[in-house]
Amino acid sequence: MISLIFQPRFGRGNKTVAFIASIFLPSVFALHLHAAPESKSASADSFSWDNSIIHIEVTSKEYSYVQPWSRTERKAFKSGVVISNHQIITTAEDLADQTLIRLKKQGGGLFSLGHVVWIDYHANLAALTTDEKDFWTGLQPATLAEPVPINGPARILRWEDDQLENRQGEIEHMSVENSSLSYISVPVLKIDSTIPGAGFGEAVTADGKLIGLVCQQDGDTISAIPTSFISSILKARQNNTYSGLGYFDFTWDTMENPLSLDYLKLPGPARGVIVKEIGLKPGVVSLVKPRDVILQIDGFDIDAQGYYHDPQYKKLLLENLSSRNKWAGMDSKMKIWRDGKEQDIVYKIPKAEFSDDLVPYQSFDRDPEYVLTGGFVFVPLTNAYLRSWGASWQQKAPFRLFYYNMDKVHPDRPQRVVLSQVLPDPVNLGYESLRNMVIDEVNGVKIKQISDLLAALKTPVNGFDIFKFESGESVQMAVLDSAELNDATQKIMAHYHIPLDHVIDSTIAQESPTILPASTTPVVKK
Repeated sequence: MISLIFQPRFGRGNKTVAFIASIFLPSVFALHLHAAPESKSASADSFSWDNSIIHIEVTSKEYSYVQPWSRTERKAFKSGVVISNHQIITTAEDLADQTLIRLKKQGGGLFSLGHVVWIDYHANLAALTTDEKDFWTGLQPATLAEPVPINGPARILRWEDDQLENRQGEIEHMSVENSSLSYISVPVLKIDSTIPGAGFGEAVTADGKLIGLVCQQDGDTISAIPTSFISSILKARQNNTYSGLGYFDFTWDTMENPLSLDYLKLPGPARGVIVKEIGLKPGVVSLVKPRDVILQIDGFDIDAQGYYHDPQYKKLLLENLSSRNKWAGMDSKMKIWRDGKEQDIVYKIPKAEFSDDLVPYQSFDRDPEYVLTGGFVFVPLTNAYLRSWGASWQQKAPFRLFYYNMDKVHPDRPQRVVLSQVLPDPVNLGYESLRNMVIDEVNGVKIKQISDLLAALKTPVNGFDIFKFESGESVQMAVLDSAELNDATQKIMAHYHIPLDHVIDSTIAQESPTILPASTTPVVKK
């Protein structure tokens, strides 16, 4: 008797590897990397990076997810690159919840007001523009490299104290890693460079063309979003065919163990990968099944380590094929081994969405939700909340809360709601130490999402509001006097300078009789 345990190593489930795109936008303008840096004007036969790289200043709201009514302001400084149609491409990082964008060109002069044309947080890409026509005078669109080199020298450019800093780098290889802002993996160009403090959209150039935008730095290793990936999105947007990034919603294991071949009755040498977990996209029935062997995707053979041979980039992980000339909702033809024979299936690529996770990986461009009643502060469980425990939040956050990261969204429970803290008051005497507890019911109403709290609090039981917590919590029930609750809440709000007793994002709340009408949904202003 053979006992096999397939451990998933790749895929959406463990948030490690996804895809590489390799579609390119045709080149339009010729670039000369060594153009004189002091040049400040454009002409038909010359190009200067001074006229293409833009300094960006972003002012944004910053939230405290522990005290979600609190607001602070932060500033970030980024770089962008001029492309056609009066747009500036940059990374999406630091653009969330922005209140003001200012742009400066050619290392001097006054700032111009900018705004976002489009933003894609999964791809970590955005396009900016300005309505000030004079801003575009003298600027030149850059050419995006086709294809992107995966070795050789490169230059990293940015404005520093109104001077164009030009640092040397060496391209190491193309890799696949998690996007800075998403669980989706994206292509990453690795570059060795000693430039300090990079990771904010700096331009990476080679042979007179833009080859990437810097998104991260780890020591002397620079990570850049390659222009092959950027161009594919630009082209799809121009053609109105971009439906967002997709992914293969299954995990897989390598086919290196000979016993796996025998067990699955796959003849010949080791090849393909074994499907481990399916159904990672809520509400989608996957055509692949556990123990299927993925042999081929869109005509590309998959080897026993999960790679295929790309015509331009040699060995790439199979996740790249979810976006190679494809977007979410498009079909992918697969050849699989199932039940001792080959089969052909047509797999529809699901769309990547943060709302697919029970504990959302990110929450962008929305005020934090909360409900305050009698000093009890309830918030949705999100990764933004867990990150309140600092850089090592995976180890420091309460294990019971972190555990919910492993769960999926269900129709009967699209959110988990947490009693984050209790603001002391005589009305909640004895409950002051309660915190980080998942709520199950309030006044007999199942709390499926935070908006359900508002309806539940309108129906006290025999004059009391009864809060029941999930099984296993240190306290199973808390009871407050509903007659005193409203006055106590108002007193607590005044004492802690809390402007509203609740903030509910109506774009998140699902259609339900417990949802307040849109006209009663409050908006917190800074």
